[in-house]
Parts: sequence; C-alpha cells; structure tokens
Amino acid sequence: MREVIQEVDALDLPDGAHWALIHEKLGLRYGEVFDYIAEDPAFFGATPHQPED
Repeated sequence: MREVIQEVDALDLPDGAHWALIHEKLGLRYGEVFDYIAEDPAFFGATPHQPED
C-alpha cells in the first residue's frame, strides 16, 4: 500500500485524482485507504494534525 501511495505521489495529481487512483490501484472503494492510514499514520509518513490556537 505504501508503495502505491508513493508511486501516485510522484505523479503530482490534484488531490481528488490522487486519492481516486490510489484506491483504484489497490482495488478499494473510495475512502477505505483512509481507514488504513488512520490505523497507523506513522507507517505512511503522516503526522497527527495539530490544530492552531
């Protein structure tokens, strides 16, 4: 999954197309990959969002 995300990142697509292509390549329904990322954000290189005061 991480390889697919990195591959699509390199294409520099608009956000909607970016995530749609990731889901398509992984054979997932749109939105499912976000659940995987939320389960282990560090593995995917994501950092927790810190709201501004």
